Amino acid sequence: MIRWADMTWRDYLRIGAGVFFFLLGVAGLVLPILQGVLFLIVSAILLAPYSRWVQKQLARFERRFPWLSDKARGIATRWSRKKPADE
Repeated sequence: MIRWADMTWRDYLRIGAGVFFFLLGVAGLVLPILQGVLFLIVSAILLAPYSRWVQKQLARFERRFPWLSDKARGIATRWSRKKPADE
């Protein structure tokens, strides 16, 4: 978890985007023109470092669908600017 005192403007921007996508996802569950589940997944990914509950749900998802989480980690590793921890 990241403490509020250690946050940068990128953290605030990420939280803002996560809340925005969460609201779009909730609206998408009611409105037929929006893909609510997709927006909720994006918001969960954006908010995961800041929420223990989201971290638990993502861990549960990884246990339930290990093949999908491996594929997502591969994509995240390719798109990440940082080097992977095992290299």
